[in-house]
Amino acid sequence: MRLKIVVPFLLGIPAMGLAWTSALYPTTWQAPTSKQFYSDAFLQDYSYAGYHMGEAVLPTVSVRIFNVTQAPFRADSSGKVDATLAIQAALDSVGKVGGGVVYLPKGTYRLNANSATQALTIKYSNVVLRGDGPAKTFLLNTTTAMNSKSIIKTSAGGSSWTTIPAATARTSISQDLSKPTKVIPVASTSLFKVGDWVLVRNRITKAWVDEHNEPGWATTFNQLTGFIYCRQITAIDASTKTLTIDVPIRYALFARDTAMVHLAPKMLSEVGIENLAIGNAQINATTGWGEDDYGIAGTAGYDAHSSYVINFYGVRNSWIRKVESYQPTGNTSTAHMLSNGILVNQSRGVTIDSCHMSHGQYGGGGGNGYMYRISANENLIKDSKASFGRHGFVLSHMLASGNVFLRAYDKDGGLQTGFTGSMITSGKGSDHHMHFSHSNLFDNCISENSNFQGAYRPYGSDPMHNLTAAHSTYWNTKGLGTGVESKNYLIISQQARYGYVIGTQGTRTTVNNAATGDLLTKTAPLDSIEGIGLGTTLSPQSLYASQYQKRIATQGSSSSSSTSTSSSSVGPVGLGNTGTSPLLHGSEYFFDLLGRSR
Repeated sequence: MRLKIVVPFLLGIPAMGLAWTSALYPTTWQAPTSKQFYSDAFLQDYSYAGYHMGEAVLPTVSVRIFNVTQAPFRADSSGKVDATLAIQAALDSVGKVGGGVVYLPKGTYRLNANSATQALTIKYSNVVLRGDGPAKTFLLNTTTAMNSKSIIKTSAGGSSWTTIPAATARTSISQDLSKPTKVIPVASTSLFKVGDWVLVRNRITKAWVDEHNEPGWATTFNQLTGFIYCRQITAIDASTKTLTIDVPIRYALFARDTAMVHLAPKMLSEVGIENLAIGNAQINATTGWGEDDYGIAGTAGYDAHSSYVINFYGVRNSWIRKVESYQPTGNTSTAHMLSNGILVNQSRGVTIDSCHMSHGQYGGGGGNGYMYRISANENLIKDSKASFGRHGFVLSHMLASGNVFLRAYDKDGGLQTGFTGSMITSGKGSDHHMHFSHSNLFDNCISENSNFQGAYRPYGSDPMHNLTAAHSTYWNTKGLGTGVESKNYLIISQQARYGYVIGTQGTRTTVNNAATGDLLTKTAPLDSIEGIGLGTTLSPQSLYASQYQKRIATQGSSSSSSTSTSSSSVGPVGLGNTGTSPLLHGSEYFFDLLGRSR
């Protein structure tokens, strides 16, 4: 198909300095319901991302506060005595009584994950792990053999999202769904009730692979997860056999591909980690930091491989706030962590706010050196920074959809500390990493000495990464410093079906959507580009903020709503107790979508 690039002079955009709007987001824009995923260029409604879809503020929990330094836990805060068992006991105790806060006063708390897959486990809903701030409360993991381990991990005890239940525990989607919709026609509604959390999903078939011109997946498609959307049922009509869900689907679901709905596995909710810093003792090895050393037992790369600071697995409506990595005393390599920072996996409605992950010691192949990795639905990563890692902000797999990165800052990509303090890695940039992550938004993000990518990636083992993105939007992106590609691009966008780059600014503004030959066929049509260098005059400045306002206004006009907006507070505001948790009383946290002081 022909190149589709929308540029300012074709849109009739005024001269530099005057406000302009995107052709895809006119002032009359409404959430799309009639647009076809396969054939139409359009912007989805990304405003559902984050904690309770942005309709409730992040709570400051003030009930049942357990101080880990006091009896019966008596955790050492000097950093001299291991505190793992004491803190774990506090987490379990708080969880068993219905929730509350595990409070870590200022100090250093030594942890270890020697005999487990994580040092600390959060196993209950309504549990908050809170410090006195990232400059006062420090968690130091002393284990250096961390292959496939985490410092903190959540565990609900439920099955994986990728597990498809028996036929009797699921129902088929009875009609092809080719547009964004909340109404799901099914073979039977008998398995469900209003309020249930469900997975709306499909399988990838040879027919799907052929439609997307991806012969590289022709023999490995059954290893792909398919699209998985975690949703809550808001209405059921047994007479028409339809389920209404709270958030639209993010890509087409066809009956041909075994499209189905079933109950979601057990998940945790109202879990928070906040106001603290986390670091890992470095690996004291001068060798073993190469690209492929992660697969060689006994090497530094192997010991660091696939380790995480925080692994949020199987959670919904939860948060990570004001958490930073830090360089422990004695880490001469400048490393903060062994490999990866924060992973959000098989989760929904997580808000990551005002966090900073930096300085991974190992950034080799196989999934290492990622500061933030999202393999989940409808999460909000805001006002957070990634620096000095292989990849800053990463989206992985087909279940990564509906996520919003708001004012995310990626600095100094393509690096690991190794043992010398600075080594170049093969991978680089913040990217849609693999396997058709789709319908995500990067809004007012900054790249300094790095870049953003929704690029075709013929890398990895089978099934190779290949088509990494579709229907994702880069809105008002700022470039600083230098890039990580030979032509210094701010954004590389080679998405399947449609992709969108709208407004760039800064000292580095160029965008690459080039594709030729076989790649042109796979990613056709070429992605839409508007307003290169004109981001400062783009209206609205934030797509997420604008869409949120529109959605809440629509909800307010159609039904009674406890959410309101005003000229002085644009965005999610306090709802008090939403009924989902007894811990939401007294909330005082508010995030301002326009970036004003709080």
